[in-house]
Amino acid sequence: MLSSIHIEGFKGFKDTRIEPIRKVNLILGGQNVGKTSLLEAVYLGASDVGAFQNIATVFRMSEGNDSRRYAKAVWEKKKSKLVLANDTGYSLAVRVNYQRDSEDGFFSLDAFGSGDVRASRVISGADITDSVAQVALSKRGNGTPWHLPTDALLKMVFLNPLAVSIHLPQQVEAVRLFDRVVMIRKKRLLLDMLKRIEPRLEDMHSLSPDGEQRIYVELVGEDEALPLPLLGHGFSRLVHLYCSLLVTESKLALIDEVENGIHYSSLPTLFQGIQDIAANNDVQTLMTTHSWECIRAAYNTFAAAGKLEDFQLIRLERDADNVKAIVINDEQLVTVMEAGYEIR
Repeated sequence: MLSSIHIEGFKGFKDTRIEPIRKVNLILGGQNVGKTSLLEAVYLGASDVGAFQNIATVFRMSEGNDSRRYAKAVWEKKKSKLVLANDTGYSLAVRVNYQRDSEDGFFSLDAFGSGDVRASRVISGADITDSVAQVALSKRGNGTPWHLPTDALLKMVFLNPLAVSIHLPQQVEAVRLFDRVVMIRKKRLLLDMLKRIEPRLEDMHSLSPDGEQRIYVELVGEDEALPLPLLGHGFSRLVHLYCSLLVTESKLALIDEVENGIHYSSLPTLFQGIQDIAANNDVQTLMTTHSWECIRAAYNTFAAAGKLEDFQLIRLERDADNVKAIVINDEQLVTVMEAGYEIR
């Protein structure tokens, strides 16, 4: 499980360290403080270095050549380093625009170059030694694929995380995702979670009555199944979010503005589903929010389940030319929430 995050030279994060990281982490803070940028940093650090090519589209709306504009704005003549550590003593780092591919205590894994971006991915750990490096480099030298001859990468369960933006996917992608839920026989679980929000829900299908594949919903009292968008943005986003979490093989989910489009009265149910998936599917989550109601609903859900040790708040705030992260958990979290302090 991801246990700490260290960001240097990425957007407003001059030198920011966040630890510990728990199973479910709710990120809050003022406008433009860097909540989505934190998710982007973790996504870059945990993904293959080629992720630089699509980072502009992962959490934000994008047009044309936005990926190149993003890279130019963030990395031109700048250096960044993103270090993610797990709870078994390994660290994975992505270094951008550094001349050296590696550094003391780290072993180079791979590299990427495009335009003004030069990135390398390196790893450190107790069993990554000079002899291990020599074996791996000799395999690399003949042009054949190679793998680090340790179990280090297998322990990096946060690699290649699931990213969920506030923007709904195209219907073809929504159908593909829903069909995957059906194929792995988790449709009943999906329906049970959604019925907490919409008690009239009877069933869901992917159909093409007019030649275009769509998700259709059967509701009590309706003569015909309705296309999913007719139930509103909030319900559609819940379907997308729950389907994404149910089908993912990733052990880390990055969710931007988790409450977006969802009525405040449905937030406790939203977090019941997230808590269930975190416990049963072993998926760690980092989520951003603007909503005090969302914070309260999340706290109440984990308190009622007796799982407050799995939950915490991470508050971001400006500190001169840096972003500071304040972790709120355990007794401090209980005190703040029971007193009703506004902490956004």
